[in-house]
Amino acid sequence: MNITPLGAIWLTVCINSFIPILGYLAAGRISPPLFALAGSGIGFACFLPWALKNGAFKLYFRGDLWPRLLAIGFFGSALPIAALVLALNYTTPANAAILGQVEAVYTVILSTIFLREKICARQLLGTALVLAGTMLIAFKERFTMRWTGDLIVLAVPLMYQVSHLFSKKLPKDLDHVFVASARTLFATLGILPVFLLGFFTPVAHFEPTLRVLGIMLAWGVVLTAVNNILWYKAILNMDLSKATAIVLCYPVLTAILSHLFGIEKIQAYQVVGLCLALAGAYWVTRLVKRQDAGAAA
Repeated sequence: MNITPLGAIWLTVCINSFIPILGYLAAGRISPPLFALAGSGIGFACFLPWALKNGAFKLYFRGDLWPRLLAIGFFGSALPIAALVLALNYTTPANAAILGQVEAVYTVILSTIFLREKICARQLLGTALVLAGTMLIAFKERFTMRWTGDLIVLAVPLMYQVSHLFSKKLPKDLDHVFVASARTLFATLGILPVFLLGFFTPVAHFEPTLRVLGIMLAWGVVLTAVNNILWYKAILNMDLSKATAIVLCYPVLTAILSHLFGIEKIQAYQVVGLCLALAGAYWVTRLVKRQDAGAAA
């Protein structure tokens, strides 16, 4: 499929909007570590024919690559997905999505320090709009029963950013499909040691229902395999900070879906926060288009 990095990012926005929804539906029905393992394992199963055909396993475990790939998988899928499902036992999908906007702050700081990306004033303003929407929700929900879940959610984007930093440090000759498949493989391997805790406390419980099976399949195939391909198509070909700022507008769709599914009623202050986030993402998108047009000229 021929798709531009910017087009891949906006498809990722659509897919990401379902992450808090499915996570919420899975919460309480399957243990977070088992959900992370199942989603990553199913995701890698989708890549397995490609990996076998292209002899990718030798490259996965190459001495200079596998430690970075393990970090990408563990911090990019295994740990944050388990944490998100845990958090959604306490908070709502819309809140989780909107609070995840704090990733805009993490990416500006980390991209500047570790990737030496230049952050212009316009990009900072767009990021500030995204962050304003986040802070509006966080301020409104402070000290409520949702606070425990909200605090966990605030840590999840930092895990993602650590994974993305390792991704940007990979050799340039690795294509996005390889990186996407490696993330699912090493997420599966990375979460396995957690199950050693099963000797002391239950970590692998789940409801054996068709609903839970459907959630895991959707998560593994679409939200993991397909989404990873799109994401790495984008960030391996554009600045991480810009890609992150754009993708962070997905709470707009999450809030709409959460309302349509009857999970929660959207309040006026949430609408304001979402509008600010979308405006910031759109601003950064226009900036990327201008830069791409300038580079092509």
